Amino acid sequence: MRNVDLDLLQTFIAVAQLGSLSAAAARLHVTQGGVSQRIKRLENFFGCQLIERDARGSTLTVQGHTLLPEARRLISANERLFEMMSAYVAPEKVRIGVPFDLVGTHFPPILRAFVKRYPAVDVAMVSGASLVLMEGLARGEMDMVLCQTPVTEPESTGERLSVERLVWLSVGKAHEMRPLPVCMVTERCIFREMLFERLDREQIPWRIVFDNASIEATTAMVRTEMAVTAWLTSTIPEGLNILDARSGLPDLGDFAIELHFAKGEPSAAALALGGLIRDYYRVETQLVHAIRRVGT
Repeated sequence: MRNVDLDLLQTFIAVAQLGSLSAAAARLHVTQGGVSQRIKRLENFFGCQLIERDARGSTLTVQGHTLLPEARRLISANERLFEMMSAYVAPEKVRIGVPFDLVGTHFPPILRAFVKRYPAVDVAMVSGASLVLMEGLARGEMDMVLCQTPVTEPESTGERLSVERLVWLSVGKAHEMRPLPVCMVTERCIFREMLFERLDREQIPWRIVFDNASIEATTAMVRTEMAVTAWLTSTIPEGLNILDARSGLPDLGDFAIELHFAKGEPSAAALALGGLIRDYYRVETQLVHAIRRVGT
């Protein structure tokens, strides 16, 4: 592959514009002999004479006139490419893990606020079970994680944002079936251990109907009266009924929503997103408390 030397083209353009080797040498800060050598090298490259020299100066040959506009376009394209690439700055990126049931309920307003305030930052969101997300955080796959954990968890190192009730959900009389048909979003669901421990303690036989890793599939199973499930109160889909103590099913207790950062110093983007997450839960907690006061 034959590549033309851009320095030679720039020297040729300067001679063509100024009509003099000495004037071109002064502009390019080289000797007149240096300019003459560059023109000779360019002529050897193309195999033709580009400039005629006489006592009045330097003029372009027919081949020189043909080359000049193409040389200018090539130099201009080179400058544009350099400016474009040198000005490019890779966008800052923040990676966050969000539990399945919070992706479509709690997180959208947080994400909208962040994108509006920090449009140059890319957000990579990973959805999954809280346990799986925390494992990914430990491996360095994410910068931060929202997760759910029992309020009785003694070793939690996260920042507690809110506390919610875990409730049974059903449609029709699915909760009266025995063994109790239970549908969970995923086999790694953080709610499973407490749920089955409470059922066993109350000596209520149960069976898993479907572990599916899908909010939509779990909702469909419950709506068609094939199973019951358990979700936090703020994430309940429309059309599913909360079961109280009269259902005969045990109380499931409270779960905390926590914010965890990866080890090391968080990036500015992670800190900014963390601030908006805190603001969201602070407002939501205040609303819940206000509603409870009105209700009493």
